[in-house]
Amino acid sequence: MHCKYCGVSIDDDSKICPLCHELAVDDGKETNTNFPPKTEKARKPGSRVNFHNLYISIAILVAGVCVAINLTLTPDVYWFTIVMAVLAYGYLTVANTVMSNSSIWIKIFWQILMITLILWAAQSVLNPLFDESANWLLDIALPVILGISVVALGITAASLIRKEPSLLVDNLLISLIGFLPIILYAANVIESVIPSAICAGMCGLSIVCFIAFARDELWAEIVRRFHF
Repeated sequence: MHCKYCGVSIDDDSKICPLCHELAVDDGKETNTNFPPKTEKARKPGSRVNFHNLYISIAILVAGVCVAINLTLTPDVYWFTIVMAVLAYGYLTVANTVMSNSSIWIKIFWQILMITLILWAAQSVLNPLFDESANWLLDIALPVILGISVVALGITAASLIRKEPSLLVDNLLISLIGFLPIILYAANVIESVIPSAICAGMCGLSIVCFIAFARDELWAEIVRRFHF
């Protein structure tokens, strides 16, 4: 048997590839039926479509009302951008987190992205009101969000390392993203170094710990996921 996805030969007579868990191709040898074939789970597109249509319709209505009120009563402050960011966050939270089968790191990535968008909208609205030019979103908020995400996922991965080893790869990917603030500081985009340095230190510590204590499990999951 051999896997047409991974390009590896399977020594035993298993029908399932041990790396990607797809059906192996018969190369003429006898095979057993110890493993059932992989099947796709039945989906319910009707409920998902209904959610999309309902949410988008309500969001367009709410956004339109907010834009009209904003431009009529307070045209100097575009607070409707915060409302639109919150609406987008709610949609992506349900569509890409609750109803999604994506990996944990993808879900966390979308949460980070949308929370950052909401804070950016808030900063754009609040700073002119207080005559401030501080970029607290990149200086403080982004490192804090990334640091909390790394710690939360790291604790989860450590506690479920035997049951859910895929969380190791998720933690690694989020930890790599966590170096973004210190990179932005090095590029003179961020002015405050302390939050960025703390976030980078937490990400580096997380990577070192998992490499030191779960190196074999981490590498096995990387091989399985990315077909090395």
